[in-house]
Amino acid sequence: MRVLNEMENRKQSILRAVVHEFTTNAVPVGSQALQSRYFVNLSSATIRSELAELADLGYLAQPHTSAGRVPTDSGYRYFVDFLMDLEPIPDRVKAYIHDELKAAPGDVEGMVERVAMTVAAVTQNASVASAPQGSLAGIKHVDLVSLEPQEVLLILLLEGNLLRQQVVNTSEPATQAELTRLGAVFNASLGGRASDEARRRYGAAPLGLEKELLGRVIAVLDMYEKRTSSSMTESATCCGSPSSPSRRACTRCSRCSKRRAT
Repeated sequence: MRVLNEMENRKQSILRAVVHEFTTNAVPVGSQALQSRYFVNLSSATIRSELAELADLGYLAQPHTSAGRVPTDSGYRYFVDFLMDLEPIPDRVKAYIHDELKAAPGDVEGMVERVAMTVAAVTQNASVASAPQGSLAGIKHVDLVSLEPQEVLLILLLEGNLLRQQVVNTSEPATQAELTRLGAVFNASLGGRASDEARRRYGAAPLGLEKELLGRVIAVLDMYEKRTSSSMTESATCCGSPSSPSRRACTRCSRCSKRRAT
């Protein structure tokens, strides 16, 4: 998806208006509503054209042919990153957030729970925090280093600059020159791609050293993805006002658990 550049101010203004209208009224936004409320100097045809292009770019969607437009996940993300007006955070709130997160437990579950509690306390609203789901590992670089004639150090650099290393015993001897050549082949075909590309390439590779090492690459990726999936699926909620008897207590956060116990 192409990102809007700073020269496309009109598209940015229209996207901002669509997000504002939809989040306020929860109704798909059409060109006439935009023209009457935001862009009196633009024709409906011009606005429709811009809406269509924003949809082609992936920032807007149309529920059905005769409906207006609604923001997509990418549209909301762009709005938050580049278009939303930010209010300054008071120093005491910054200090509170810093202290709360600094004291958070080191495990994923504890961190997610603390984030939910902190957001609820700061905003005085219900909050939901969720760790990112495990996903396919992205491969940035592969290195193969000869340790012994039939012993290879496999070094994988994954997206997020995560490093994985494994010593691999091969069924046949391999020189460093051969390993360097295979490393270049792997980087050309797998660099910047997800692990499913490695699996596709493995299925088509002929028997031999390349397929053997590619299989070990996949094994390392599988292990990483399983660990990521099992440890990064935590979520927590906080009602935003545990001390208020009119609010429903949370099921996860310790502050609300203490309240239920009393």
